[in-house]
Amino acid sequence: MTPSMTTLDPNSPVLADIETPALVVDGTLLAANIERMAASARRAGMALRPHAKTHKSPDIARRQLRAGAVGIACATLREAEDMVAAGITDLLITSPVVGADKVRRVVELHRRSAVMLTVDHPLQVDDISAALGANDMPLALLVDVDVGQARTGVTGAAECLALARRIQAAPRLRFAGLQGYAGHVQHIVAAQERAQAAEGAGTLLRACADCLSAEGLAAAVISGSGTGSSGFDLGGRCYTELQVGSYVFMDADYARLRERDGAPLPYESALFVLATVVSTNRAGQVTVDAGTKALAVNGPPPHRLIGIADGGSYRFAGDEHGTITLAPSAPAPTLGSRLLIGATHCDPTVNLHSGYHVATGDGALAYWPIVGRYRSTPP
Repeated sequence: MTPSMTTLDPNSPVLADIETPALVVDGTLLAANIERMAASARRAGMALRPHAKTHKSPDIARRQLRAGAVGIACATLREAEDMVAAGITDLLITSPVVGADKVRRVVELHRRSAVMLTVDHPLQVDDISAALGANDMPLALLVDVDVGQARTGVTGAAECLALARRIQAAPRLRFAGLQGYAGHVQHIVAAQERAQAAEGAGTLLRACADCLSAEGLAAAVISGSGTGSSGFDLGGRCYTELQVGSYVFMDADYARLRERDGAPLPYESALFVLATVVSTNRAGQVTVDAGTKALAVNGPPPHRLIGIADGGSYRFAGDEHGTITLAPSAPAPTLGSRLLIGATHCDPTVNLHSGYHVATGDGALAYWPIVGRYRSTPP
C-alpha cells in the first residue's frame, strides 16, 4: 500500500475553534499507519508491542491492540500507571524501576494488572522480590541487554545468565526473557548501514538467548527493535516481539530514512502542530505562535509546512514563537491565518501537550487526552 499525504486544511472550519498552538492528528493516516505495521507483522508471523512513549494515549493504544498487538510497551512507571487506569493491560515497562517508592508502586500496579518489568542489576531483582507479598502472583521480568546503545542493560552473555538465574531463584519472580532495544540503530539514514547495525544488535541479543538456552533457561520473550529497523527485524530470527513506536505519527527525523530501494519508510506523517500567524511585518517572513514550548528541539527542523504556498522553512524563535522564511515570490499568509507544522521529534513534542485534536476525515473532530507525562504526585 502506498502512503497518502494528509488532506488536512489548517484553515478549515473543522479546526477553526482550536486554540493554538495545539496538536492535530490526521486520524485517517494514523489508522492507516497502525494497520500497515500490524499487517507487516502478521505476514512475518511476529508479535507487536507498540511503544506508548510515542503517543502516551490510551485511545491510540486501544487501536493498536484491536489491530493485533499483544500488549503495550511503556518507558516509565507513570505511563504504565496511567495506561492501567484507562483500562489498558498487558504492559511491559522497558526501563529499570529503581527506588523504594517506585518499587512499591510497581508492586501495587502488578496487583491490579499484568505487567512485565526489565532489570539489569541484581539489586533491582532483590528489591522487587522483597516488595512482593506471599499472596502475590509471580511478577515476570526480562533481562535488559545492552545491544549497542550504551544506556542500560547487561553487557555480556555471562552477566545476562547470572541475572536470569538470580531472577529464577528469587521468590515470587519469574524469568520471562530478554529485552534488547536498539535505539542507536533507529535513525541511521542509509538503509544498508541501518540493516547492518540492526543485524549486529540482533546478533548480540541472540548470543545471550543461546547462552541461556544452553543452561536450561529459555527466553520465551525477546523484545526490542523499533520503527527504523522494523523492516529488517521483521524478517530476522532474533525477536519474538517488536517495540515500535514512532510509526503511528512519523516526524522530521524519520522522514529522512530510506528503504533499500531508496523509498521512504512506508508510514505517513500524521502528527502536526496547528499554529497561528501572529506577525507579518517583515518581508519574506511570518511569525507563528509555536516555538520551543510547542515543538521538540531535539531533532531536525519541521519537514512539512501546510498552509504556505511553495513551502518555506521554519526556525525556532523562542519559547512561544517560530519564524517561517517564505520561498521567493511566494505569497505571504495573512495575519491570523493558520498553519500545520509537521512534528520535529514526535515523542517529546507529544509530551509538551495535554491532548490531541483528531480529525477523522468525515468532518468530525475528537479530543484524546495525553497521559503519562511527568508530574510530582502519583495518579
